[in-house]
Amino acid sequence: MSSNPATTIGELRASGHVRETVKQEMRRNLLVRLRSGEPLLPGIVGYDETVLPQLANAIISGHDVIILGERTRRSAADASTSLPRTATR
Repeated sequence: MSSNPATTIGELRASGHVRETVKQEMRRNLLVRLRSGEPLLPGIVGYDETVLPQLANAIISGHDVIILGERTRRSAADASTSLPRTATR
């Protein structure tokens, strides 16, 4: 990334920036993590053998994903908002 960030749309376009959706960014970042051996979704524990492989397949395939929680409203809300943030890092 350049040391002088773009301040106008014209500068952004001139810099060669390529626009991508959140879904595309999540897919790109997930593939980088898979190749490097990093944890796929740090902070989400207990689902390494069940949910995470299915979620990774869905993200790689470009599927829309809806996360529902069963335990409490708080846990479902936390997971559904933290997952996209974690996956796009």
